[in-house]
Amino acid sequence: MATPIDELKEAFSGFTELIGEVTLLVNEGPSSYPALYQTIKSIHQAILPIAYSLLTLYFLLDFLGKTMNFQFIRWETVVSCCVKLIFAKFVMEHVFDLLEAIFQMSSYVTSKVGATGSDASFFVDLTAVEADYDSKGWFEKKMYYFTLMPFIWVLQCIKIVITLVVFGRLFQLLIYTAVSPIPIATIISDSLSSTGKRFLMDYAAVCLQGIIIIVGCVVYGAIMSSVTFGAFTGNGGNIAIWKGILSVLALLLVVVKSGSWAKKLTGA
Repeated sequence: MATPIDELKEAFSGFTELIGEVTLLVNEGPSSYPALYQTIKSIHQAILPIAYSLLTLYFLLDFLGKTMNFQFIRWETVVSCCVKLIFAKFVMEHVFDLLEAIFQMSSYVTSKVGATGSDASFFVDLTAVEADYDSKGWFEKKMYYFTLMPFIWVLQCIKIVITLVVFGRLFQLLIYTAVSPIPIATIISDSLSSTGKRFLMDYAAVCLQGIIIIVGCVVYGAIMSSVTFGAFTGNGGNIAIWKGILSVLALLLVVVKSGSWAKKLTGA
């Protein structure tokens, strides 16, 4: 019969598998799922004509504004406007490939970082806890089980939250890729071009978020194997339990905050 110590060990050891799954999910983009890839590409192609219409509208509005301000008196302005239109059309036609290239670059970095930390230890030594549990009587063991249950529940909840954040990042990448022609259409307009640039920076930030998550997982392994949290963690077996809980909470903080940190690093 499984003891509460066995359940606690299983809850902690589950983070080793979780980190492996997170690494795989972070490196997966639209092309990782053939059927999903075709769906995203179909949505992208359906939105593309609308984006071309917006591109034309923004160009005409920008053209009329410059005409009314007599900016087309200089031939440099006319050439610049035509070059911008050609460039905007080229970006619009290849934005799907551009986003895929950005993701592949981030995926290459995350695979390298993940390989660096693949040998990290995620072991929590619960020997003292097990010895303390075995020394207790039948009734004390039952009461001890109730004291350990909150730790097990917290660990399970943290796993769910981490998985949701990583899945949410994947959904964000898919949605950004599908609707990308609409914000990219704004690059033709001088007054709206910041929207398209911000979209590309946002997409780069979502890709960078994956790198931060993987780095957090690697650091988590280093914390588990070497860091001591001090006397406030308790005595005896409690030290190992609290050390594991604090390390997992640190990992949760990194994963939850990874999106905002990535935006700050990219200036998005």
